[in-house]
Amino acid sequence: MSILILPVNATIFAEDGSELTIDDLYEMVNTTKPANNSAPVVFFYDPECGPCIPVHEYLEKYISDHPVVKVEMVNLSAGPESEVMMSELYIQHNRSMMNTPVIFFGPVGLEGTDEIINGFEMVYRWYTTEGCNCQSIT
Repeated sequence: MSILILPVNATIFAEDGSELTIDDLYEMVNTTKPANNSAPVVFFYDPECGPCIPVHEYLEKYISDHPVVKVEMVNLSAGPESEVMMSELYIQHNRSMMNTPVIFFGPVGLEGTDEIINGFEMVYRWYTTEGCNCQSIT
């Protein structure tokens, strides 16, 4: 299987493959909680990808400023293992195409520089916070 990885196509998507608007995302993080938040948060990037660079820098700084935040940073040019890992999440999220940069929070993914930088903190808190009195996503 071959993965088509293209830089910058801004998308917010759910595990069932559906695309979400920013309004859908806000509603979801304010009214639901993930049924299972045990999967790691995983960010895929390529150091040669121009749109990946600001996201990588943002995440490095965010993690430095918030040491409890855990994000697995996967360099796609590091070897075939990273591509296999992305392929598994690509299939799990019923995507027909994958772009970089992309980050997965269990049942939700953010693709694109602005989507990740603007949505990271909100989605991360939703995905990792146990204290939500929201309905579980099934």
